Amino acid sequence: MMPVEIQAVRRPTKHGGQAAGDPSMPTRYIVHANDPTTNQRTTKVFEAENAGDAEKMGQRLGLSVLAVEVDPASLGTTIPTPSIPPVSSRQLGPESQVWLGTPSPWVNFWWYSSCLLVIPAIVLSLIFPPFGYASLILVLTIPVALWKYLVLRSTKYTLTTQRLRLESGVLTKSLDEVELYRVKDTQLHQTVVDRTLGIGSVLVLSSDETMPHINLAKVPDPVGLREKLRAAVEQVRLARGVREIDITENRI
Repeated sequence: MMPVEIQAVRRPTKHGGQAAGDPSMPTRYIVHANDPTTNQRTTKVFEAENAGDAEKMGQRLGLSVLAVEVDPASLGTTIPTPSIPPVSSRQLGPESQVWLGTPSPWVNFWWYSSCLLVIPAIVLSLIFPPFGYASLILVLTIPVALWKYLVLRSTKYTLTTQRLRLESGVLTKSLDEVELYRVKDTQLHQTVVDRTLGIGSVLVLSSDETMPHINLAKVPDPVGLREKLRAAVEQVRLARGVREIDITENRI
């Protein structure tokens, strides 16, 4: 059950009490609102002259007022409670996938290239035996390149309308994710070679203590991905009514 906090200011009568049924006396109002500090629904009860005054009292506490109704207990009658849908279904809507990708195969270019040199190295070692050790070293790069390939294929980046998810691991799966409303900033990193190949890395900075940094390494079209991520973050913040506030501490 949702917690109900009562904040009342009563006007005393001449005898020190409150006259029952006196229309000049404040009426209890139930205020339904969102608390931006906790991002949760809350219900408070105020004593005010009218519904507008009760709404202003809630706004002074920093609440985002959704609805105001008269407390049935204060009138001695039963008034149906207005039906207010949850924030998730009223604003965010169903979660859907925006983008799915993996690191570019160009990451393992040198490992794949070394595997192509194995056959010429073996032929060269047969003609010139002193090159036998060099061909053996190149043969050992094949299992390493295969492992690099499996690591690359098992790494997946998923962007939805609500979360950014990072899945990795060949033998042991690892899943990390961060809510989009916690994303603070994004940074794009591209070398000269990356720009030539059309790849790059997008670093995501968030306020999540467990995932402050998420590096989407060497993904195709990093500029387009960054724009999709920015648009998704803004949409979630508008839906949740969340804004990022940076507090700078000045030290003397």
